[in-house]
Amino acid sequence: MKKTLNVLHIASFIGNIGDNANHKGSKWLREKFLDYEFNITQKEIRGFYWKEWFFNSADFVKEANSYDLLIIGGGNYFELWVENSKTGTSIDLDLEFLQEIDTPILFYSLGCDLGQGVPKVNIEKFKIFMDYLTKNTEKYFVSVRNDGALTNIEQIYGKRYKNKISRIPDGGFFTTIKNYNHCEIEKEMINIIINIAGDMPEVRFPNEEGKINYNTFIVDFAKFIEEISLKYENKVNFVFVPHIFRDLKTSYDIINNVNDRLRRTNIKVAPYLIGDNGHDYIFSLYNESDLVLGMRFHSNVCSYALEKNTIGLINYVQIQNLYKDINSNEYVEINKENFKQKLKNLVIEHLNNKEHFENLSKDIKEKLLNDTKVEYEKLNNWLKINF
Repeated sequence: MKKTLNVLHIASFIGNIGDNANHKGSKWLREKFLDYEFNITQKEIRGFYWKEWFFNSADFVKEANSYDLLIIGGGNYFELWVENSKTGTSIDLDLEFLQEIDTPILFYSLGCDLGQGVPKVNIEKFKIFMDYLTKNTEKYFVSVRNDGALTNIEQIYGKRYKNKISRIPDGGFFTTIKNYNHCEIEKEMINIIINIAGDMPEVRFPNEEGKINYNTFIVDFAKFIEEISLKYENKVNFVFVPHIFRDLKTSYDIINNVNDRLRRTNIKVAPYLIGDNGHDYIFSLYNESDLVLGMRFHSNVCSYALEKNTIGLINYVQIQNLYKDINSNEYVEINKENFKQKLKNLVIEHLNNKEHFENLSKDIKEKLLNDTKVEYEKLNNWLKINF
């Protein structure tokens, strides 16, 4: 029998199905590799963003101390652009209040994203925070995910935290799904899933030399769809899949630029859904596809989890770092001039060699599972120290 721990888990559980994939996969990993069972109470981090609760408060300290274990993550909560935070990150937890929390804290598989900028003041704030955490390793277990987070930290702090931070692959690589019957899928056609991110347009399409703007991307991507459809004699079924509400607009903008006959006959848009049920529906849809074109982090991560034929659509440094981390070149930088022909060529290659690229995804997933097992052994030992 595994020992049961009562756990307060702070993370995002609604509003982005990628987060649900992270949690489902992490649950599977805990059951597989840990000697402990977690009885979890969810605390939505967006409630902190919405000012419904506060890290730096006596109420939060009291709540945290009523549990055996506190988990923060996974998620992109070590991003360093948050100027008004005491730590420079989304985890606005001042040392004064942190020290009042007696409960051990697991900072789980967090992203350290520099893509939205790093104010100089936050470099010092985060250093103070990390110095404290990594000098008290019996009480705190700090881990980051495989999206270039460790490299980003080293870029700023050098070897200061070498061997003090664990790297645990994102739980989404091991998500599990239920099966559905999908009206979006056409069994007699080639089914291509398309996820286009609609957030941070100024970051994804900066006004820089050699980079295209959003409007150019929309027009060129619509042309790419038309050319692929023509190449395969109108036997391709394109399914746009939103992960967050902002993705709906980009999908509309692209479809609005496709010729009327094609958009009325060969293009669908999956529903915008949230929570675990939304996760199951959307990623079981991914599972029925012949090819996934993914712009979001978890669109790519979960495609590998499902061992799918996958091409990354890169216009944000985090996703490029992800592909570097998994040692894959199966992506196209779609914010650059002339991306359309490169994407078209790669899609044709992937459709002509579907089984090869599915096996590639399987191999990547297996390697990540082996890496995760090593890190979970460290986590299990840390839990033994505390419990």
